[in-house]
Amino acid sequence: MPLRYAYEGMIVSQAVRNPFEVERIRLQRRIDRGRDIGENMNERAVEQFELAKEGLRRLLAAGASDKKEAADIVERIRRISASGTRIEVETMKVWPENDPASEFFVNERIDLLVREAETFRNDYRNTENRVVFHALKKPIPFIAGQPVAGAVFTEPEGHMETQRYCGVILGLFITGCMILSTFIIHRQNRMTR
Repeated sequence: MPLRYAYEGMIVSQAVRNPFEVERIRLQRRIDRGRDIGENMNERAVEQFELAKEGLRRLLAAGASDKKEAADIVERIRRISASGTRIEVETMKVWPENDPASEFFVNERIDLLVREAETFRNDYRNTENRVVFHALKKPIPFIAGQPVAGAVFTEPEGHMETQRYCGVILGLFITGCMILSTFIIHRQNRMTR
C-alpha cells in the first residue's frame, strides 16, 4: 500500500517538476497575476506582463537538438523573461529546427496520465470531492470544501498538492510502523524477563 503513494508522488513529480514544466508554470503564474490585476497595472507591470507572455510563447515554440541545448534555451528564456527587455525577448531565436525542447524533459505518457486525471478531478458535474489517482491536487479528508456543481471552476478550500499529500501519507506509514515495532519489541522484552 505505501508503494501506491510513492509511485503516484513520483509520477506527478515527473509531470510538474521537470525544468520545462517548472518554467512554464512560473511564466503562466506571472501571466495570471497580471491578468488578475487588470487595468490597474502601472507601466512597469505592463512591461513584465508582456515579457511573461512572450517568454511563454517562446518557451512553447523552442526547439533543440539535444538535452543540453534544451536546458540552455529554457534557462535563457527564464533569465530574459524575468529581467530582460522586450527587444531581447523578441530577438531571441528559439524556433524549432529539430525536436521541440519539451521532448527532452516531458514524458508524453506521464503528461497524458496527469492531464486525464485533472480532467476527471475538475469535471464540472462533480458534486463531491474526488480523490483521483495522478491528479495534481488531493482533497484533505474532513477539511476539504465541496465543489459547486455547474459553477465556473475555482479551487475549493482544503486541497493539497499530490506530492505533499503522498509525502504525508508515507510519513504516517513510517511513523506508524516505527511506533508499532517499538511497542512490539518493548512487549517482547517485558515478556522475556
